[in-house]
Amino acid sequence: MKIIPRLLVSASICATLGFSGIITGVSVIINDEPITLYEVYKYSEKYKISRKESLNLLVRQKLENSQIKKLRIDADTFEVDKYIENLANKNGLSQYEFLNMLKEKDVKIAQYRKEIKDKLKKDKLYRSIYRDKIKAVEEEAMAKFYKDNPAEFKVANSFNISVYTAQKPEDLQAIQNNPMLQPANVKIENKILDAKTLDNKLKALLNSTKQGMFTQVLNIQNSPTMFYIKEKKDFTQIPYEDVKKNIYRVISKRQEEKVVKDYFEKLKSSASIIVVRSPT
Repeated sequence: MKIIPRLLVSASICATLGFSGIITGVSVIINDEPITLYEVYKYSEKYKISRKESLNLLVRQKLENSQIKKLRIDADTFEVDKYIENLANKNGLSQYEFLNMLKEKDVKIAQYRKEIKDKLKKDKLYRSIYRDKIKAVEEEAMAKFYKDNPAEFKVANSFNISVYTAQKPEDLQAIQNNPMLQPANVKIENKILDAKTLDNKLKALLNSTKQGMFTQVLNIQNSPTMFYIKEKKDFTQIPYEDVKKNIYRVISKRQEEKVVKDYFEKLKSSASIIVVRSPT
């Protein structure tokens, strides 16, 4: 009679050790900093990417963190507060209202502030990398970009859409994740909207959302609302002079991204990387 409990205890210990092995098993050691298999799996599940992509991103993070530490880059409480305040204002909320909204969604504020601080430090690192390495964008390059990418500068004047409204934004987010859902408390209306009747903000949102996709969830007249773009029609070309500033920003951003990418590729090639176990 005593054999069964011993077997159960033994099985329990083996299961615990096996799980511990997954959590603590090391996948890669980069510059003496380990990346565990658990980190790779967790990152992969969180961002819905392959484990190989997850590992590459974690390697990049380790390199970024080592550079932040080396260059003594930091972000103080004031900077974090300012960032949150600006984000709240964009959503038409005060900082207090914005943080309360996050709490209602079970977001841990201390962790949220830490993530913002990490982002601010990374932004400072990136600026230090591409500063003095970005060339001025010339008129000829902007005109060529406009000519080579005509579809980027067309706007629709008519939108065939479905309007989804609900009492809770979670119901609309659930539909975004699974369009086959049909919650009873979600109202759906089919409409054709003329761009002339829309404010600039909504017009820009509908134009920037691809056909066959949902927009983000908005708060319209105190009701969570989102739009599904069934079809866009009656396109017109935006004049070059009206989009020059946008083209300048796009080309500058691409330059910045290339400089940063090249920087970390070079850093990675000179780093000490030991592959202990590739994630499967």
